[in-house]
Amino acid sequence: MFRPSFQLSAQQRAVGRNLALDLVVAVGIGVSMALVTTLLPTIARRGGLEPIGLAALGAAPFVANLLGAFAGRVGPRTPRQLGLLRGLGAVALIAFLIEPPPVLMIALATVFWISLSFGSPFYLRLWGGMYPSRLLGRLLGVVGMARAGAGALAAVAGGLLADRLGGPTAVAIAGAVGVICSVAYFGLRARTALEQQRFSARESIAALRERPVLARVALAQGFYGGGIIAAVPLFALVHVDRLDLTLSDVGVIGVLTAVATMVAFLVWGAVSDRFGPLVAMRIGGAVGSSSIIAYALAPDVAVLWMAALAMGIGSASIDVGIASIVSDQTTLRSRAAAMAGWNAITGARGIVAAFVMSILVQLGVVDVTVGLLLCAVASFIGVLLFVRTDAGVPVETRAWEIAPPATGPVTAPAG
Repeated sequence: MFRPSFQLSAQQRAVGRNLALDLVVAVGIGVSMALVTTLLPTIARRGGLEPIGLAALGAAPFVANLLGAFAGRVGPRTPRQLGLLRGLGAVALIAFLIEPPPVLMIALATVFWISLSFGSPFYLRLWGGMYPSRLLGRLLGVVGMARAGAGALAAVAGGLLADRLGGPTAVAIAGAVGVICSVAYFGLRARTALEQQRFSARESIAALRERPVLARVALAQGFYGGGIIAAVPLFALVHVDRLDLTLSDVGVIGVLTAVATMVAFLVWGAVSDRFGPLVAMRIGGAVGSSSIIAYALAPDVAVLWMAALAMGIGSASIDVGIASIVSDQTTLRSRAAAMAGWNAITGARGIVAAFVMSILVQLGVVDVTVGLLLCAVASFIGVLLFVRTDAGVPVETRAWEIAPPATGPVTAPAG
């Protein structure tokens, strides 16, 4: 008669164990991403990379997302394979010790982003088997907070190390941290065995498009994210060409972004669980879009500090919102395919967006200020589309609730 109480205790232990490992994973991702996103564009610019090259660097994660449509064929299917993949991506950053030329920096960054893109569909599916759905938003918030907190510390340390030892060395150190933390993936366990699933690139796109809510959210994110993506390569021009910031100055901006993201993750996680992920995306998206306007008009670095806070708040809302809305709108079986489809569609958009405004600036059609204001307009259109989208009712209760009774976690299938 008292068996349910015992089962609850076993479930709590399983959640706690997985969460502890997820937090280690989050630290590795946060540290490596902080150096790649915060310092690498400025390092490359000081190395002589032209605006079109900065656009290619900004497009790297979206090239990886586009290729992620093939994750159903060659992506990981066990926690161990996921750890090996993420570790390989971090190793690419250690190669910065050779102080590569800017073009090779772009290639190495692309390898790093591919490791994240190819792993995310299985990782989201694994989450569905590890955690109760009623806690998903808050757990995403906790893990996101750890990732952002690690990113904040890494941005501070990375900026100091970059000024003393050189930017490439700082990036390589972040890669080493990523390799060490990727070992934690090996210990993740799902409560139910996750059926291995293979799907083609076409099937991944179909899995997303056959769900109208996800298709509408993807369209909205196309505008919102497109504006942000197009603006990011221009941020380096503001840092270097307009304000002549040091790498330490850029590191402070990265710290503020990461701190804002860290705090906002907890807030948006609770909002997503209580009011739905679209509410978080609407409010956070509006705040994030305002950061582009701040960059466009910034006369000094103090305005960029405010922009960094706004960008962090917006970024957290989108991260929590995407994971939650995809989980709500898919069955566990189709979740990895839908996430791969999402990555592919947003990747194609990101590649185009990363180049469009930088090409216009390099050709002299618009200056940096006008280019950034146009990016802000695109992002605000995305926010309006978020407002017009109704999420409806979640498609399916997740595997945690529908699984048969168990006394402890079950290891995800190997091989």
